[in-house]
Amino acid sequence: MPQGRPTARSRFLPGLPTLAWPAIVVVIVVGLLVVWAIEPDRRLTVSPDQRLIIEKIRSVLMHDADDPQYGRVVDQADGRGYVAGTGDFSTAGGEIVEVLDTYTARVGANPLSLAYLPVLKRLADRRSPAVGELAGLPEAWRLASKDPRFRQAQDDVLDDRYYQPAMRISTDLGLTTPLGLAIIYDTLLQHGDSADPDALPSIIYRTEVRADGRPRKVPEHDWLSTFLAERRATLTNPSNERRRATWPYTVGRVDALGKLLADRADDLRPPLTLSPYGRRHVLDLTPSMPTVADSTTHPPATPSPSPSPSAVPRSASPPAALPSPRSAGSRRPSATTSPAPASSRRPAAPTATAPRDGLLVRVVATGGKSIGVADGASFAGAKIVLSGGTGPAERWRVIASTSGCFHLVNVRSGMALDNPDGTWTNGVQMRQWEYGWGTSNQSWCFTPVGGGRYSIRNLTNYYLLDVRDGGTSDGTAVQQWGADAAAPNANQTWRLVPAG
Repeated sequence: MPQGRPTARSRFLPGLPTLAWPAIVVVIVVGLLVVWAIEPDRRLTVSPDQRLIIEKIRSVLMHDADDPQYGRVVDQADGRGYVAGTGDFSTAGGEIVEVLDTYTARVGANPLSLAYLPVLKRLADRRSPAVGELAGLPEAWRLASKDPRFRQAQDDVLDDRYYQPAMRISTDLGLTTPLGLAIIYDTLLQHGDSADPDALPSIIYRTEVRADGRPRKVPEHDWLSTFLAERRATLTNPSNERRRATWPYTVGRVDALGKLLADRADDLRPPLTLSPYGRRHVLDLTPSMPTVADSTTHPPATPSPSPSPSAVPRSASPPAALPSPRSAGSRRPSATTSPAPASSRRPAAPTATAPRDGLLVRVVATGGKSIGVADGASFAGAKIVLSGGTGPAERWRVIASTSGCFHLVNVRSGMALDNPDGTWTNGVQMRQWEYGWGTSNQSWCFTPVGGGRYSIRNLTNYYLLDVRDGGTSDGTAVQQWGADAAAPNANQTWRLVPAG
């Protein structure tokens, strides 16, 4: 019987007939299609809702406020000159020039461009933090922030300079979650993308070494956790000495992002809770209302009131609070006032206000006198006393610090209200000292106690600002005393009265 022709065999798998290969290919293709249909696309994509939440996270981490701070202008004495607007655009870094160029290209010559653009460009070319030639810029910026086109210019520069680069960096790294993008975005905003050892590229490099690869190789959650640890170490001990006076006080930014990571909030699905500096923010999809200041008010950098002492992380537990001596029969005055006759009644100017960034105030004790610098001195170390005057030595600029607290910088001397050497001793008289943004012994936290009054506690030790023995005469020492911020006595109760 004649033998049939031998069946052709595959040269790749000799035991498999060649005719079987088309069926196998079909099975493989179908399998891949099924896997593709089941497994979602892991490329980084961000929906409009997620972008809104990312911007709210950015605002909370930068300014402790979930609404964009378009009108904010402050000199934080950190080498950047004025920082302004929703993106902390700086005069030394030149971002303010970009905002003004963008705005001017759309609306034509305007008060900001005419008065400040040439000097701003010169300062940016020199990377100079000097602000002496920029008198009036903060007020002009706040006024311009009433214009929606100016706010849009800020948003566009923020997007072009920071958000889009953060998206590209995140995609190149292989990150796939909106939370991963938010982490890179915030890091780029604070650290920049230069060759500086403190900058984002260096942090990424150190993360890759510690994590043994990029997110394409390492689980994304693990990689981001290592990245945040590296960033926190950088903030705690930056290589640039100038940053060591400020960056350690901003680790709350990293800790807040770390909590979102631990909570597996990868998709940033609201509501989200964020508390970088002790104040609790709940973020949802409600569109943010822009903070726009007029010519007589200043936008808050942090909401008021400040958090209770238990809400703010402490580096060490203070000793038990001791009672402050009271003046005989001293009581907190009633907030009730007698109404004016109906015929002469008119809207009254506010006599007290809440602390907010940029405000100029007198800090008034229960007896009616203000905190001032003894003899109006301008030197570091001059004592802080009560004064019946209302001049520059009794006027203080409120500047947002960390943890929801504020600096008080004297108008006459330019120096800050200071707890000497961060001491923990009751009865130590306060002084003025060279201002350093974020310094805890120059950071004062306000707790409302009713009637527009506040206790004022130092961030270093949580002791309260106190009038020695409840005195009311000029020259009475203003000291610190351990007490409950929510239940101060009359010696420890203050009002902020607008002074300009």
